[in-house]
Amino acid sequence: MEFYFLAQDLEKLNEQIYSISGKIREIGHEMGLSCEEGAETYHDNFAYEDGERQQFMWSSRLRELIKVKNCARVVAPGTAAPRVALGSRVSIIDLDSDEEKFFIIGSYMTFDQSSVSYAAPLGRILVGAVAGEERSGMIAGRRRRFEVLEIRT
Repeated sequence: MEFYFLAQDLEKLNEQIYSISGKIREIGHEMGLSCEEGAETYHDNFAYEDGERQQFMWSSRLRELIKVKNCARVVAPGTAAPRVALGSRVSIIDLDSDEEKFFIIGSYMTFDQSSVSYAAPLGRILVGAVAGEERSGMIAGRRRRFEVLEIRT
């Protein structure tokens, strides 16, 4: 399976991997320090046990991110935007609430509030649409309807 990324999002993914690796090393160091308290307290060493839990959690997250990175493919946004695609800046109106929204169709993993992943329910509904087209689909168990107002690159 391939996961598509804009170059800037892949860079942010790499930064997260580096940051989590650092956290895991730091937790390991703190666990080592907690063991220096004495052998008689090993069975009640909260700091060590908490470190084990944190290392498990962060290690699991790190493995997930590395799997995604290993299957990542960088995609350049298109220059002409007749259809919604990765990297498109899209204006839509929610036909059920009359709320207008503007966002970027982002990578498999997005790292800012102004992007919607192409793999998210809203992204899957809109990818391939043209300006003026109405699209509908299921989001959070409800059928939602949208009209694409404008597509920019």
